Amino acid sequence: MDKKELIVLMGISGSGKSTIGKLLSQKLGVPFLDADDFHPKENVLKMNRGIPLDDDDRWPWLASIVEYVSHSHRNQFILGCSALKISYRDYLSQRLNNQYLLLDISEAEAIARMEARKGHFMPSSLVQSQLATLEKSPDLISISTDNTPEEMVNDILEVLRT
Repeated sequence: MDKKELIVLMGISGSGKSTIGKLLSQKLGVPFLDADDFHPKENVLKMNRGIPLDDDDRWPWLASIVEYVSHSHRNQFILGCSALKISYRDYLSQRLNNQYLLLDISEAEAIARMEARKGHFMPSSLVQSQLATLEKSPDLISISTDNTPEEMVNDILEVLRT
């Protein structure tokens, strides 16, 4: 059986993964999954208290994403997922066919966006720990968050065509 395909919009909190993922989903007609929806309650409570997740928190979370995608009748998804470490991306790529697009945002802009949004469990105080955890690699395609969401989606569509 062929591996399921994911277009992974990755990056730190506040980079626009959900916003861009939903817009891209509409353009491509491919379902969008928000990795935040796969966190167990314990992870959400931990982050809500301002405590960064560690590998022990993240492995079951990633496994639940793979499980869902693998057992879906769909062959392709757009996934908004931090995927901060190379080992996390390797884990996902061993099980699924993925293309990684890094939504590249500055620390100041991420903090400003997070402080402006309401009702999200992730506090802006965790931006620094996410940036410290983020491991860039040559296979990542960087998408600037300096553009409007529509321009970012157009940039992504251009990348996907090549």
